[in-house]
Amino acid sequence: MGFVLLKKRRLEKAEQSLNAGKRVLALKLAKPLLHARNAEVAHRANRLSGLALYKQKKYQDSLPFFKTTCQLGNYRHDWYNFAIALVYSGNAAIADDAFQNIYRTKVQPGYLYSTPTPILLFQYMRALIQQGKTEKARQRANELKQMYAGVGISDINIQKQRGLPTYPTFRNEIISLFQPEELDVWEKQIRK
Repeated sequence: MGFVLLKKRRLEKAEQSLNAGKRVLALKLAKPLLHARNAEVAHRANRLSGLALYKQKKYQDSLPFFKTTCQLGNYRHDWYNFAIALVYSGNAAIADDAFQNIYRTKVQPGYLYSTPTPILLFQYMRALIQQGKTEKARQRANELKQMYAGVGISDINIQKQRGLPTYPTFRNEIISLFQPEELDVWEKQIRK
């Protein structure tokens, strides 16, 4: 039990380092714990290592850590991190498969505030747009458009309650994906 406490303290220090922008130190502290026997310790160490590399824009290098994190924990935010890193490393086809796991998994216990799935979907769509994957971004935008169809596009408070980005924010992002006529037709159909 004593070793586990020491490992958890080391991970806490790694988390503090990562949050303070000391990514290299966070990676250095987490790496020796990647293959710990305790699954929770190994999960946290792999997630921290992946995040440290991701924040250094070493997306390709972060992938093995995020993949292991997903295998160890199978939590929504881990799959999100993995999918985004895949997009930025040029693996958009595989990223879609990883992102789909967000719908099948749960939030890690102990998280008080979890990002709603529509916001994760919105951020994923934005990453696809930034990487020039317009067809895949259109698919994700259509998923979000269906969510807006259920709540309308005029009441921002309802959108926020349902975990959606506000419609004006969403619309600004998708202008480059759809022809103006397509947006006009769709908006007329669901205007509430």
